[in-house]
Amino acid sequence: MNMIHSIDNLIESGDTLATSSVFRSFTCSEPEYFSRLFDGVALEGIQLSSGKFSGSVVFALLDWISIHISRCAQSVEMRMETDQDKFLFCVCLQEGPDGFVFGLKDPGSWIYVLPPGGRAAMPAPENCTLLLLTVDSDAMLENEFLRPEAKSWFGALKGEGIFVRSKRLASQLREDVLLSLLGTEGLPFASGRKNAHELCQALISSILSSLSLEWMVKKRFATERLTPASERFFKAQRVIAEHDFGLNAGLGDALAELGSTRSLEMAFSSHVKMGPNTYTRVIRLHNARQKLRDADFLEESIGNVAAREGFWDWSRFTADYSKHFGEQPSETRRKTMAQLES
Repeated sequence: MNMIHSIDNLIESGDTLATSSVFRSFTCSEPEYFSRLFDGVALEGIQLSSGKFSGSVVFALLDWISIHISRCAQSVEMRMETDQDKFLFCVCLQEGPDGFVFGLKDPGSWIYVLPPGGRAAMPAPENCTLLLLTVDSDAMLENEFLRPEAKSWFGALKGEGIFVRSKRLASQLREDVLLSLLGTEGLPFASGRKNAHELCQALISSILSSLSLEWMVKKRFATERLTPASERFFKAQRVIAEHDFGLNAGLGDALAELGSTRSLEMAFSSHVKMGPNTYTRVIRLHNARQKLRDADFLEESIGNVAAREGFWDWSRFTADYSKHFGEQPSETRRKTMAQLES
């Protein structure tokens, strides 16, 4: 089986299976709609590179497991928060042009694990294909196929999750999930429930058996330590995300505490292919767009919304916004109003 060819066929199937099949496929021209197509994880996709957004999602809901395959034409920062009863596993199916995903080299050799209630914000390059798998925590931790030592390891995970490095394990996970997706192809959504249940049982048994085998071979899970550059980037990312840009002060001093200008530039360049100033401007544009799409801000002028994010020059804001999102801010506001009226 040519895995990449099969994945491409799934992703390019468009909306044809949206209402008739156990697995469904969507193409999206709005990052907000793209973000809603995930089960078990609250996802906010922040468009980092410019251009009219284009993304695709294939997903299947199989009882205790949900499978999602995503690809975006733009570089996207994925802000994720798992449900309190879900584990999230993420593996790279096809890397982008620069060979980095989530700031790591050799993305085909790792699995990112985010525990129940965990939060993370990970940058993914343009045109990479990611597999996100959410698994019910009870179905996972109480399953007989998972060794007790591995259960304890997963049960102790907290916060922002961890990278597990194993080319063998990542490859097995990719193959198992793809086979499950191909097994649902063409199954009617209603009458396919029994088949979906059986596929779910087979898939979770295979995944947990692979995890247990990895533990038996290595006596542990080999985890990826963040480099100093990665630690610096993710700390700066949190500082920027929490900053009130309307105050128009304080951010530079907060970032300066994380390292020299040179070290920050290198950290951002290796993760998002831009410097911290450009990244900050993109986040401000995203925040403004979110407010323009929010019904609570409809009574507020676009100029005031821009000022909330520290854009005091109207013409510069409009030019930057249009270049980044491929539409005028007024067009975003009009589409929001039309959606609310429909």
